[in-house]
Amino acid sequence: MANNPYDEMFRNIARLMEKILNDMPLHDPKIIGFTIISGSPEEAPYLDPSGEDGGEESEFEVVEGDDCIYITAAVDARAQGAPYVTFQEESVTLCTGGDEETIIDLDCEIDVPHSFYNVQHGVIDAVCLKKSAPDEIVQS
Repeated sequence: MANNPYDEMFRNIARLMEKILNDMPLHDPKIIGFTIISGSPEEAPYLDPSGEDGGEESEFEVVEGDDCIYITAAVDARAQGAPYVTFQEESVTLCTGGDEETIIDLDCEIDVPHSFYNVQHGVIDAVCLKKSAPDEIVQS
């Protein structure tokens, strides 16, 4: 079997996790969540989680995959309203809190009933499933 180019990275992550868990107190440790970013495509926009860009406009990241479009944005913790996402066939309305909404135009149609979003730890993640062509067979 050929070597996976990411084998060394995964071995390093495993060693790091083992060290972290060994150094934790003996009571039941819990890992709430983490992100591993090894790099991004050159066209992908950079999302600054600190939000210190000086502008009032909301920052978001859109990444297109084969079957889905992923949208990520930081939630405004100071805003009065709850964050939400509204899906339309060719666009998404993103509200990271408060009254301001951002309309994101998409390059393809999405399956509105099966698209969803989640707000957790100050980040809103939307997953837009791409609509399959009428003659395309969808495997489940």
